[in-house]
Amino acid sequence: MAVRKAVKQDQGPVRTETLEEIFPPGHRFTDEEKAEASALGVYMQNGLWKDAYKYSTRAGRQHPDRWWLHAARAAAAANVNRPKDTIESVDQALLTNHGDANRLNLSQLYILKANALSRLNRKYDAINSFYDAARVNPKDPYSWAGAAWLYATAEDNGLRDGPRAVSLATEAAKLSRQQDATILDVLAASYAETGDFSAAQRWEEKAILTGDPADIPFYQQRLQSYQLGRAWRERGR
Repeated sequence: MAVRKAVKQDQGPVRTETLEEIFPPGHRFTDEEKAEASALGVYMQNGLWKDAYKYSTRAGRQHPDRWWLHAARAAAAANVNRPKDTIESVDQALLTNHGDANRLNLSQLYILKANALSRLNRKYDAINSFYDAARVNPKDPYSWAGAAWLYATAEDNGLRDGPRAVSLATEAAKLSRQQDATILDVLAASYAETGDFSAAQRWEEKAILTGDPADIPFYQQRLQSYQLGRAWRERGR
């Protein structure tokens, strides 16, 4: 199952989780667990996130020791805009995994939590969770990009830090070999926050050239902002 990156008008890169990021590859599943994982896999692969949420909620209550059910619920909750449930499920998954989760699993859990915290306007906590993700999996560009986006675009003047945003976004772009339009979009916003609108326009134009068609209207709105000499601001929630 491929990873799909997406953007919205007021947020940075968001990842749709792969099954490998939710279910631990080294785990020896029982027949019952295999059946649960198979059902969840069908829902997720077909974008049936409400069904995945209901199923994982029910299964997690029946088997609270199965951390990957909580991870699946967190992913589903994120996709049906239930940030509080996402945070709750991530914390439960982290509490019950007992070393079964690998770095990929853990970093994705922290990123899910970070995005949920951001949606609740808990930006400082969100940045800390992005850093947690980066610590467990430094080669994942989305943790660096997520923190950079908040440093670049937050409405809170005390939180914004253009130079730090550029540093983090540059690292994310390097890790993704400058091939991910959503990360180039973050890099553009970061330069705009420093006042370098020429660089911001250059990177946003690259994002437009390589981005998913569904995302390009958002990139174009940001490009227009930079052409007017205006840094981008994430809307409050």
